[in-house]
Amino acid sequence: MTPQQKRRVLKFRRYHNLMPHRVREVLLVSSLYDAFILQEDGHLTEQIFLEYKSLALSSAPRFTHVTGSQAALDAMESRRFDVVLVMPRIQNLDLIDFGRQVKEKRPGRPVVVLAFDNHELDELRVLNESPYIDAVFSWNGDATILLAIIKYIEDRENIDHDIAVADVRVILLVEDSIRFYSEYFARLYPELMRQSQRLFSEGLNRLQKLLRMRTRPKILHTTTYEGAVELFEKYRDNLVAVIADAGFYRHGRHDKRCGLDLVREFRKHVPSLPILFQTANEEMRGEVGELGVRFLNKTSPQLLNDLQTFLEENVGFGDFVFRMPSGEEIARATDIRALEQCLVTIPAASLEYHAGQNHISNWLMARSEFELAAKIGSKKVSDFKSVEDVRRYLLTELRRLRKGTREGIISDFSVENFDPDSLFQRIGAGSLGGKARGLAFMNLLLTSHQYRGMVGGMPAQIPQTFVLSTENFDRFIEENDLHHFAFAPTEDEEVNRRFLRARLPHQVVEALEKIIEFLDCPLAVRSSSLLEDDMSHPFAGIYRTIMLANNALFTQTRLDHLCDAVKLVYASTFHNNAKAYIENTSHRVEQEKMAVVIQRVVGQRYEKRFYPHFAGVAQSYNYYPVGPQNAEDGVVQMALGLGRMVVEGGHIYRFSPHYPKLAPQYPSPAMMLKNSQNRFYSLDLTLGEEETQHFEDALGDIQAYDLTAAEQDGTLQMVGSRYDADNDRLTEGPEAVGPWVVTFSNILKYSSVPLPDALCDILDLMADGMGCAVEVEFACDMGDYGRRLERGRKRRAPPTMYALQLRPIVTLSELTMVENGTFTDQEIICRSIQALGHGSYENLFDVVYVKQERFKAAESTQIAKEVGDINRKLHAEGRPYILIGPGRWGSSDHWLGIPVAWSQISGAQIIIEASPKDFHVDPSQGSHFFHNITSLGLGYFTVPPGATAPQDDDAAFLDWAWLDSRPACEETQYLRHVRLDRSLTAMIDGRKGLGVIACCQGGCV
Repeated sequence: MTPQQKRRVLKFRRYHNLMPHRVREVLLVSSLYDAFILQEDGHLTEQIFLEYKSLALSSAPRFTHVTGSQAALDAMESRRFDVVLVMPRIQNLDLIDFGRQVKEKRPGRPVVVLAFDNHELDELRVLNESPYIDAVFSWNGDATILLAIIKYIEDRENIDHDIAVADVRVILLVEDSIRFYSEYFARLYPELMRQSQRLFSEGLNRLQKLLRMRTRPKILHTTTYEGAVELFEKYRDNLVAVIADAGFYRHGRHDKRCGLDLVREFRKHVPSLPILFQTANEEMRGEVGELGVRFLNKTSPQLLNDLQTFLEENVGFGDFVFRMPSGEEIARATDIRALEQCLVTIPAASLEYHAGQNHISNWLMARSEFELAAKIGSKKVSDFKSVEDVRRYLLTELRRLRKGTREGIISDFSVENFDPDSLFQRIGAGSLGGKARGLAFMNLLLTSHQYRGMVGGMPAQIPQTFVLSTENFDRFIEENDLHHFAFAPTEDEEVNRRFLRARLPHQVVEALEKIIEFLDCPLAVRSSSLLEDDMSHPFAGIYRTIMLANNALFTQTRLDHLCDAVKLVYASTFHNNAKAYIENTSHRVEQEKMAVVIQRVVGQRYEKRFYPHFAGVAQSYNYYPVGPQNAEDGVVQMALGLGRMVVEGGHIYRFSPHYPKLAPQYPSPAMMLKNSQNRFYSLDLTLGEEETQHFEDALGDIQAYDLTAAEQDGTLQMVGSRYDADNDRLTEGPEAVGPWVVTFSNILKYSSVPLPDALCDILDLMADGMGCAVEVEFACDMGDYGRRLERGRKRRAPPTMYALQLRPIVTLSELTMVENGTFTDQEIICRSIQALGHGSYENLFDVVYVKQERFKAAESTQIAKEVGDINRKLHAEGRPYILIGPGRWGSSDHWLGIPVAWSQISGAQIIIEASPKDFHVDPSQGSHFFHNITSLGLGYFTVPPGATAPQDDDAAFLDWAWLDSRPACEETQYLRHVRLDRSLTAMIDGRKGLGVIACCQGGCV
């Protein structure tokens, strides 16, 4: 973690520690009549609670009322009160004596007097001199005086602690009129609260806003000249403003003009200190003006507005108003980002004027950016060679501040204060969902990592992300009356049509419109349900992701496309595939709620295509280590273009990040050519230009292209090699010829980019953070690597890794021990040394398998349909079964395996990949389908092609002859369904990757 990040983390920890003394219990001592007047016709605690609620404050205090001094002392015996509030109109009550008794019983406990009758005030003034009375206020008919009293006591008790912890600021009020300072406090505190709320809306979440509210300026009050000087000396470095009367007590006597002397004294030590001079004597306006302080007439009907103007212009609570030295306004900034933008263009004369008066420092101070405010405030214009150097210095510091404030933070989205640079924003209340939580966690780790967004020497971050929380999903379902329809058994197409006809909530449309207004780049609209990517059932690939080119001519068209994509992600919550998956977990469909992630798509534009240079999935645990690899070394599946090729089980490149130069699964270059990626996915920008968007398929604006398109784009050369058939070797370089093979040799073999180190680091970082093995989806943009820069462009964009998704790899510690000899050779019908799962699976009477002699890769889609038909029957009967077939189950490429959806195999308990001798396909790993199989704890066996009989005790095989000899319960064109009289038992030791299936009751012969 960098020093800047440590300071940021410590700063927010300090916010938690601010204001340790809170007023939670108030003892009110008054007559019944005075209490009635104070609370009018409502309960006093309820009334003060409403005051707190109106200002978004927490922890409203509770009031307890007693009618006499003895009753008050008795109440203090049994309960702890933070403040004793006493009203003078109680018979035979000596206020000073009562205060003394309270202090003796509870030393240090504040005693505050509140008077109703203004005629009493002159008599009560002497109480300010008493050590037993902490403050005297007058009731002005407004319950806000109670808020002011509570906050005044809290400020007085907390100020030294809060300055030591977080260097908070101080406003000093010098006023001896009880009536006037009471009214002043009643107006000043609510205004400070409201101003603070307005200040802290800049790119922060609710927690940060509430915590920063604690850093508002404290108000200190004194009624004497000596008291003012003492407070000034003690808190000089933290003063942001002084509000002083013209006349008050000095040396025990009232001096009508000592306020002027006080101002001169303060000005001598702090020339730039904002001071508001208040008096009813209009004749003093000239003298006050000569001192360079603000004049406020106490009799003005605009008193509150004048006070607010002072706070805004001099204490930094409002907009920063850029002026010329003559006073002419030339620009206005509402937040730090706008301040930064104005500083780029304002004239040098204006910048020199504000920098010379510490206006920028004061404005930042009001926003609790104390560290930067102090840093800037310590600099003088004369410390720089020129005003332009001042400009560059301020811009550098403000950019660093703004970037540091956003790092790792989930910001609350705001249409009014939209920050297009914020990396992660939440829209609405409710949960982020599993996928978005993973993104937020990665964002936190990457920005808090010791390299600060650099992993393995390579920049790394998440793409810009917006999340529609689950609250919006609930509102969408409710407002469109979709609850009963969605949970009923309905075809997916009808669910989609009904959801597309529905209307999104107004707040959602408003937010999406703002996003579209600022982001004219391709967008990914992704699911993030409550259950998705959780620690037990990751739900990988179950719900919909839609990629949008987002390049239509009209903004409304782009907004319509985005709204439809969000609705279809919502609809996928209730698709049959999702319902079938949830039924296999311990959850119910009605428990599921959907948040939606909207992200910038990583990549670059190549004429009518947009895609990253490559993308993939990295796992910290390798289920199929080969050669020198260990399971803990991890594995990466990577492909040119969008990562859909990887997660849907297509042709990809697999390697261990610890051994990036080795590809032991390919025994020869010819074999690598045969299994190499031959197409890639990209966004088709021509589709996004259409006014009507069609989402019949699951790809959105994605299209598959041959490698010749990547060659034309210039991206294939970065990741490809050429196959030299004459010498059976792979070559790189401009002179190489032959068919392309996607090998990533430039990166993995020749280390043009430190990708393997970056992947090792990010896997270690995320696994340590989650406390388990993890899977990270990523995409890489090579920036300007290998490209000529445009004329005038000096800075190169570096190759950058983008983390797209984080999910746990479910690992189970309680695993069954499977040893050779557990079953006899006659009992075993299948053995795998690459088995996944845990424990034993018993009472398996049904086996469904693809006939080897009838299998044709071209007919895989039809085979998937037949599997789904049999699965539906067995699932309805509650009969778990063993499913056997060639290649990769669930692959989107039907040439590599059977492209089943989850709903088509939901009843399978054991799944076996067993191919004919001439059908070689790499085992499943990294695909969404594979991930869900393993996370649900199903048994998963891989058997080498053509292994039909055991060669020795350790060999993997599947006894096809035994299966074919069993009578068929049902037979289709491509499948046989066998129902046995005696059950099969499967046992898997996931630690060893060893699995067997056996018929135990007397053998299977």
